[in-house]
Amino acid sequence: MIRAQILEVAQQQIGVVERRNRNDHPKIAEWNRALGLPANSPYCASGIYYCYAANGIRLPIRAPGLVRSWFADGSKIVYRRSQRGNTRTGRRPRLADPVSIFESHVELLAQERWDEDDDEITVIGFNTTAGSGTRGGVYRVRRKLGQVKLIANHLTPYLEKNQPKGL
Repeated sequence: MIRAQILEVAQQQIGVVERRNRNDHPKIAEWNRALGLPANSPYCASGIYYCYAANGIRLPIRAPGLVRSWFADGSKIVYRRSQRGNTRTGRRPRLADPVSIFESHVELLAQERWDEDDDEITVIGFNTTAGSGTRGGVYRVRRKLGQVKLIANHLTPYLEKNQPKGL
């Protein structure tokens, strides 16, 4: 249920578009400042962290505004693209997991069902143009699975650790 709520917050951000294509929108400034970043910083990671935080989830990521921090803990990686193809490790990727598209870009997995045989996945990307070449903003995007480098699952371990005992 919490994953659906995180996705719902992300979906509410769809349509935030940079005014002059310089990471310049009041919502972008809000996401960045919440992480101690300058208002006009790149915001793909801070936008995703906002979606978690809006649901009371404060993931223990050392620097959540930096893309590499989302993928620094190897125990959280559930999918890794290797030279021999796609490799799922451990748990299956799930709704609202962070997806590394490029080494410096992260998006949010926006589909319930995971099928390694699919050619594409659906994500919500912050600080992207969605391949349209227009202004940067927040968009729902279909990405080729071959573009995906890593997927991490921070939420399940967080919930397991922070779950009240006896429930």
